[in-house]
Amino acid sequence: MTYTTQTTAVSALRALPLAALRLDPWNPRLPRELQGIEDDLLRQHVALHCDAIDVARSIARHGFFPSEPLIAVPQGREGFVVVEGNRRLVALRLLDDPGLARGLGNAAEWRGLAAIARLPRRLPVVVAPRRDVVAPIIGYRHISGIKPWEPFFKARFVAELVDFGSSFAEVAEVVGERVSDIATQYRNFGIVEQAREQFVLDVERVVDHFGTFTYAMSSLALRAHIGAKRPSQTRPHHRPLPPTAAQRVGELLSWLFGDDERRPVIADSRQITSLGKAVGSAVGLRVLRETRDLDQATAAAQITAGRVRTRLSTVHSHLVYLRDEALTQSFDEQAKLLISECHRLLLDLEHA
Repeated sequence: MTYTTQTTAVSALRALPLAALRLDPWNPRLPRELQGIEDDLLRQHVALHCDAIDVARSIARHGFFPSEPLIAVPQGREGFVVVEGNRRLVALRLLDDPGLARGLGNAAEWRGLAAIARLPRRLPVVVAPRRDVVAPIIGYRHISGIKPWEPFFKARFVAELVDFGSSFAEVAEVVGERVSDIATQYRNFGIVEQAREQFVLDVERVVDHFGTFTYAMSSLALRAHIGAKRPSQTRPHHRPLPPTAAQRVGELLSWLFGDDERRPVIADSRQITSLGKAVGSAVGLRVLRETRDLDQATAAAQITAGRVRTRLSTVHSHLVYLRDEALTQSFDEQAKLLISECHRLLLDLEHA
């Protein structure tokens, strides 16, 4: 599916009554378990968890600004689903009928705002024939534009566009980001979904702190620990992790975010570099697993790294000596075999 950038050419600005507008049950910001829910339940969720009251305060005090229309697609004969502007739609509904706020903790404030609000009889709405037509403007606004979504919901939006058939390059053009960034978001979202669906892990903390997880996935050692592919190796519709990665994914998420019984081993995202150093060392990893103490694990990894450097320095000195010897005498077959073996071992070290 290729998304057109000529949105205004295939969309129309219309004036529609509030009663004709429905909330979007497939909004990328909705938690997965709420996607597809009925309109009334969706309205309550947005009112409770998406700060619709803030929008209502602005509308009640300053009026509804027609310069920023809602965006909708047709649903049925006379209805429309608002794919951009769900908080404003909920605010308008509850200002129009404050009885809908019954049961909310701020129901009294909704009644007070409704008493002073002056709502238009019809609302400006950009009506597009399909969702994909307005994907560019929605994606740019909430990923690169002035109203960014939280990192997890940005990645979900990107993943949905890719899974519907767009290439990474096409999505990058739609949302105004680099192709490598799109591939990274797609991979990281895929890791969380695989952890949830295939490995049956609790990913609630990851969703809430997806930016920290994204930063962790920039660490080569942490990616290698769970077997995550590089962005350039990421392919649409393919699992980003091997099916054997469940245990390692679980422990990485525990180190980053804690679990029901233990605190995370990092205090904040600035320690992800230290975590990568510990996990990238066999000794550091063992200490981390045994103690969950990042300082101890990092110290053990540094000691091991120091020993490796010392031994490599010794090997280097011997190789320089042997090279100088080769200038004055030739090596026999056995020596040549040993040189070949040393070369193989050095290549193994280089790619370790």
